[in-house]
Formats: sequence, C-alpha cells, structure tokens
Amino acid sequence: MDCKKLLFCTGEGIGNVIQTIPVIRTLKEVLGFEIDLWHAFSSFPVPKVIPYVNKWIVGGNIRNINFSEYVGAVTTTWTKTHVKQLPIRVLNDPVGSFSMTRSEVDVYMDIARDLGAEEESLIWEGECLYSNVSDEDKYDIVIHNGYNYKGADRWQVKSYPYYREVAEMLLDDGFKVCSVGSDQEYIKGTKNMTGLDLLTTLGVIKKSDVFLGNDSGLYHCANALRVPNVAIFTFTSTEKNYDRRFHKYAYIAGRDDLECRWCQCQPRFETCENHECREVDPEDIYESVLGLYWGRYLG
Repeated sequence: MDCKKLLFCTGEGIGNVIQTIPVIRTLKEVLGFEIDLWHAFSSFPVPKVIPYVNKWIVGGNIRNINFSEYVGAVTTTWTKTHVKQLPIRVLNDPVGSFSMTRSEVDVYMDIARDLGAEEESLIWEGECLYSNVSDEDKYDIVIHNGYNYKGADRWQVKSYPYYREVAEMLLDDGFKVCSVGSDQEYIKGTKNMTGLDLLTTLGVIKKSDVFLGNDSGLYHCANALRVPNVAIFTFTSTEKNYDRRFHKYAYIAGRDDLECRWCQCQPRFETCENHECREVDPEDIYESVLGLYWGRYLG
C-alpha cells in the first residue's frame, strides 16, 4: 500500500477515548500509519486529547473529509455501525461487544493485531494532551468526585460517598487539595477547580503530586498524564476498566473482601440494592493517598 493514512473511528466519553491511546500509538509508531481520528458522537464533546493523531474530526464534520486520502478506516465497537455508512473500507474486524472480564485497552489493541502488529511490538502506554497551568494551580492532591453530577444517575453507583471525610483528613495535615470535574462534583473545604474545560483540568492534574478519584474518565487521564493516582473501584469491573500495562501509575482501592466484587460482570449490576462495595473506609483511602504522595518524594 502506497497510502499509509488511516481513519480511526471511535466515540463515547473521555475515558473510552483515552483508552485508545495505546492502539493508536501502536498503529502510528509500529505499523507506520498517519492517523486522523473521527469522534463520531458530538453529544460527547471531547477535544483533541491524543497527540499521536493529526486531524481531529467531530460528529457531522466527517462529511467534509476526502475519503480517497485514506487506505481505509478502523473502528471500535462504539462506531462499527456508523462506519458502514461511510464510503470507506473497514480494515479491522469490529465484532462483538466489550467483555467485563477483559480490559478495554486490550480489546482496542485487537485493531492493531488485525492489521498485523506482532504481540511483542505492541505499545501499552502513551501520553495525552493538556493545557499548562500556572504554579499557583499546583496542588498536592487533586480529587475528582466522579459521577456526582446531574445526568449520571445510572453511574452514581460507581462513585465514592466519603470524599469529604478523606479531604478533611488531608487538609488537617496541611496538604493543598482541590476538586476538579463538574460544578456538582465540588468537595466542601477543598479549593474549587471544578467547571474548567477538559484540557485545563488535565493541566491541573498533570501539575499535581497525586490524583484521587473513582473509576471515571479522569482516572484514565491521570495514567496517560503519568500522575500517581488512587482509583477507588466500587460498583465497577476492575478487569474491564483497569489494565496493568496502561494504568501503571494507579493504585486500585476497593472491597476485595466481598464475594460479589465483580458485580459489573454479572446481572447483579442491575439488581443489587445494598451497594456494599461503596463502603470503603475513608481512613484506608487517606493512607493510600499518603503512601503515593510520600513515595513520590522519598522513593
């Protein structure tokens, strides 16, 4: 093939997009493709956050593209039906749906495997873009109270109900702590850095010493930003949403003592009423954050 320009098609939220970084980097640096990315769903307005792609195309702007420039397209599960409507050849096999017992990062990597990448050549990490912030916006700990906002009703079971208690312990110790995310995700007592645009939020996280959050998009971003982070996994699947090769800066906290811990892999995700997995001792989270913070400075 003389043409090595590839259209990478995906959609959904920031966490899903961030987890395509390893496969996109592999397509570029191992297989030698020049990559444009189409984020098909304009209802999830994700700005350009991946440095390994050239053109960032959103929603209906795909109509302005010259498809003859591309050798073909590859697609994630999210956009496999949308790509069928485009005048372009699909080069990978986007069959099936996500498994709750296999990491999403690894599922995406099937795209590179389908295009001929050898297992030993796969690249499992990579960076994301962010906006630089001033030294005044340097925080010891950045907290994201993920899914505590209007419209996240279905996913609020993935949140953690005791961030305020953890924040109070950190503030009592003299740490500089802020909240990021939507306005509704502000944690009382911390510096309010919520409501910022995504790239500025990522700049705040990048400049911090430790990020604390639950399984949400910003947790995935923290790993792409190479910031040590504590990720609280409550009503969610570690096997799907954590990959040791990509989330290498994460410490996963949660109730591993519960037999039902893998609820998102089971019908229990729809039927559970007690959500006992959300009852994680704030003292344990506090200690985990301290361990990462002092580990960063004391080695």
